[in-house]
Amino acid sequence: METIRIFDQELVVKDELCTTNPLFPKKCMPQLRLYIKLTDNCNAHCQFCANANSCDYGSVDLDKLEYVITYLLSINVLKGISITGGEPLLECHKLFELLDFIYQIKPDMEVQISTNGINIIKLLDYPDINHLESIHISRHHYSDEVNSQIFSSSFVATADDISSFQEQLENKRIVNINTLVMRDYISDLEEIKKMLDHVGELGVYKNGFVSLMRCNSYSEEQFINFNNIFSNLDESFCKGPHFYCKDYCECLDGFYYTKYHKIVEFYARMVKECACPYTTQLVYTSDNQLTAGFGKKLIYK
Repeated sequence: METIRIFDQELVVKDELCTTNPLFPKKCMPQLRLYIKLTDNCNAHCQFCANANSCDYGSVDLDKLEYVITYLLSINVLKGISITGGEPLLECHKLFELLDFIYQIKPDMEVQISTNGINIIKLLDYPDINHLESIHISRHHYSDEVNSQIFSSSFVATADDISSFQEQLENKRIVNINTLVMRDYISDLEEIKKMLDHVGELGVYKNGFVSLMRCNSYSEEQFINFNNIFSNLDESFCKGPHFYCKDYCECLDGFYYTKYHKIVEFYARMVKECACPYTTQLVYTSDNQLTAGFGKKLIYK
């Protein structure tokens, strides 16, 4: 670990690459992704939500945000930006304004958007949409009905919404489907394969699977150690390396050949503890504060 200083605050950060052998880590220059919470409003009511206790309900001040981004670039710690919420696609006009703003500061900035897919078709109205690094759409089941139950909302993207959106994109590699593995839903290898088959039929090339962060009682009950699933892959999978980051998290990736004869890239990740011993990301909140993680140490206001 290494200690760096951001706005006169000392932060412990990781200075090692994730490795296939945790006994032999490789050093790297510490860099952090900045998460911008465009809004704390959300159309969903997820029981596993880790953001429920860190809502600020403010309005992003672009002048102040410009100062923060410019500063982080000047000290060479910013490796990319993720726009999140709440649900950022509830306010598409503000999202488009924010994207233009970011690209004016640094035209080649790596920018991700995380969404449950509401208003996903409206995202096509952004003229430079294919410039995005990635669009992460949360979809936790192959059934629209079950997916809505998980979100406790009928106002999330349907399979048809995602398929239509993907068809109209020029850069078809930027969409990722993110799926939580949960005891009552996507819970074993056969369910993983059904989800990957489904994602392939949507025309999407990548599906990420994530174990729940055990930060509330629901998540504790629904938690599945991803090794219980992904350590027993069959011949439909081409498994890549298994990476470790000390005792905090681990991940793996690979490819899956669907029953419809398509190839889908998969990714799986598990965070072992909610309390990380170091700073993993920076967060710019909707009320214009910079924190070391979601709901964590205040760095600048």
